[in-house]
Amino acid sequence: MASNVRRPAQVLLLVLALTLTAGAALCTPAAFAATLRSATSTGWGPSPDAGRAAAERNARAALNQQAAAAGEVCSGVSVTTRHLYTAPDGSAWIYEATATGDCAVPSATPRSYTVLRT
Repeated sequence: MASNVRRPAQVLLLVLALTLTAGAALCTPAAFAATLRSATSTGWGPSPDAGRAAAERNARAALNQQAAAAGEVCSGVSVTTRHLYTAPDGSAWIYEATATGDCAVPSATPRSYTVLRT
């Protein structure tokens, strides 16, 4: 018989090993991968600028709170704002804002230790 004919047990073992290796490579999440998070909030003020600023401030705070709950810090935060309502007498301007950012667990800073030598 030809020497290159493999036994069924060897073929099965080879297929099993390749399947496990491929599965581990495909299913392993990237370490410290950033998560795109967003938070929406409203705010109001006595002028358009004050209402917009309050909504943006509240949306950023909500995003930071969401990230902190997951042990993350956000960077590259952008905010979009839209006008919702103005009081008929112009005394209140209400806006809605959405803050979006890439959030990730901060990398651990290597600690340095001073070793005393005698």
